[in-house]
Amino acid sequence: MEQRSTDGAVKLSPERFLSLMAKVKKGECVLIDVRSHEEYLAERMEGAVNIPVDSIVGSVGGMDRGTPLLVYCRTGNRSVRAAEQLARMGFNDISVLEGGIEALKAYLGRLEGASGPPVR
Repeated sequence: MEQRSTDGAVKLSPERFLSLMAKVKKGECVLIDVRSHEEYLAERMEGAVNIPVDSIVGSVGGMDRGTPLLVYCRTGNRSVRAAEQLARMGFNDISVLEGGIEALKAYLGRLEGASGPPVR
C-alpha cells in the first residue's frame, strides 16, 4: 500500500518497494541507505548508496532533482527525515520503505522461498 507522507514522499510497503528494485538495477533510480556507515557495513541492500541522514544536504547537491529516489533506514524514521530534507532541496520523486529494513526482512521471512534484493 502506498501512502503519501506530509513531506511529499511516498511510503511504500515492502512488497511495493521490492517491485521497484529492478529500476535500481537498470540505473533508473537511486537506492539510498540513510543509516550510519557502521550499520550499512553490517547489513545493507544490494545496490544501495550509503548517505547517512545527517549528511544528506551536503552529499546530494550535484544530483539531478528529477532523479527517482528510494530511501530506507532500519525502521523508517530516519528515511522520513531524509525525505523531508530531500524535498526541501527540490527532489520531487522520493519513496521511502515504510518500516525500514526491519519490515523488509520480516516480509521476506514470511515468504517461503522468497527472492528479493540480498540483504547482506
